[in-house]
Amino acid sequence: MDLITPLQLSHLEPIAQGAQKLVFRHPEDPRVLVKVINPRFIERHDRRDTFYKKRRRIGHHRAFAREMIEHLVSRALHPGRLAPCPHIQNILGVVDTDMGAALLVEAVLDENGDLAPTLQDLLETGRYGEREQQALETFFDWALASNVLINDLSTDNLARHPDGHFVMIDGLGDRAGIPIRAVSPWFNRLYKRKKIRQLREEIESLRQCD
Repeated sequence: MDLITPLQLSHLEPIAQGAQKLVFRHPEDPRVLVKVINPRFIERHDRRDTFYKKRRRIGHHRAFAREMIEHLVSRALHPGRLAPCPHIQNILGVVDTDMGAALLVEAVLDENGDLAPTLQDLLETGRYGEREQQALETFFDWALASNVLINDLSTDNLARHPDGHFVMIDGLGDRAGIPIRAVSPWFNRLYKRKKIRQLREEIESLRQCD
C-alpha cells in the first residue's frame, strides 16, 4: 500500500456517510477504510461557526482528534505492547487525499470479506438473537470498566465482528466544551450508563416492531 502518494477519492462513491464524515473503501486494500471530513460539514460550519471556533488550530478535524485520542486511551494501560482493543475500530494512520486529510482504519469485515453487519442491520433482518445479546452485554461491561469516552452509542455505530464481539466504529470522544468526563471517571461511567440504557430501550422498541 502506497502511504506517500495522496489518495484519489473524489471520484469514488462513499460506502457510508454521516453529518461529519464520509467513509470510503481503500482503493488498494479492501481491508482498510478511509475516513474524510464531509465537505458539506465544512461548508455548513464555515458559515455558522463563531470567530473563536474558526481560529481553532485543528480546524474541522476535531472529530478525528476525538477518535484518535480514545484510540490511544484504550492502549494506555499496555504501553509498548501489541494490545489493540477488540471493541474499538483500529486506527492505522493519517494520510493525504484529494479531499483533505484522512484517517485510515481497519475495516470490520465478515467471513466473506464484506463489511460486517451493524447492530442496526442485525435488528432489521431478524439476526439479533441470544448470542448477539450476550455479546452486546459483554461490550457494555467493557464500556463501563474502560475510561474511553463515548458520545454516540447507537445501533449504527456498533459492528459485529465475525468472532462474535461488537466493535465501535464511530461515536468516540467527548464533544462537550468543558471535558468533565475526561477528568472524572465517575461522571464518565454515569454518562455511559445513560447511553446504555437509551440503547437498550431503542433495541427493545425495534424488536417489538418486528
